[in-house]
Amino acid sequence: MNLFSDIEQAEIDKMLRCSRAVKKKLSAGEYIFRQGETPQMIFLLQSGEAALVKDFASGKRNLLYTVKPNDVFGEAFLFSNQSHYWYDAVMVKAGEVLQIPWKFFYGFCENACGHHQMITRNMLEILAGRNFTITKKLHLLSSTSIKEKLAIYFLENADAKGRVVLSMNREMFADFLGVARPSLSRELMNMQKDGLIEVDRDTVQIRDREGLEDLY
Repeated sequence: MNLFSDIEQAEIDKMLRCSRAVKKKLSAGEYIFRQGETPQMIFLLQSGEAALVKDFASGKRNLLYTVKPNDVFGEAFLFSNQSHYWYDAVMVKAGEVLQIPWKFFYGFCENACGHHQMITRNMLEILAGRNFTITKKLHLLSSTSIKEKLAIYFLENADAKGRVVLSMNREMFADFLGVARPSLSRELMNMQKDGLIEVDRDTVQIRDREGLEDLY
């Protein structure tokens, strides 16, 4: 769901002016916001790629999820009472981010009020979709072994032909699963030797669906 679905471009432009939204061009590795900062904006990635990550004092990083063009992020803080971000948002690939002040979603302005209901509906659908994504990840992280985590991920993300295209590099994938990269690589090799999957760079082909299902 796009934040501006079913809204004409002229009306979108009007709303962005009224909301005092700001577009920012950011380089890879540049932070959009940092944990500990005060939330004030909703963010819409217009180009590039970003990641929401939780960094720990030990140096360990947990990847919450990746952000693609047209994805909204930071929305979890809009209707909550959290006064600080508890994770970072960082650009993975250079691009442009649209920053929309919160107050636009809380009130009506004389220029855009006719579309507040529609944009609020879109935001609620985005929130519902995000909750579903988080529920799926909780199911993934509750698994007891790396093999079980991988089996769940592959089965839930495979297409009709049993193929999974990984949108993350190996390091990001390890952070997403909450495991060490060497352990991840070792388990992928073991699963391939067992005839469960076939790995070809960023593509995983499921060879034994029943075998994967038996892992959890």
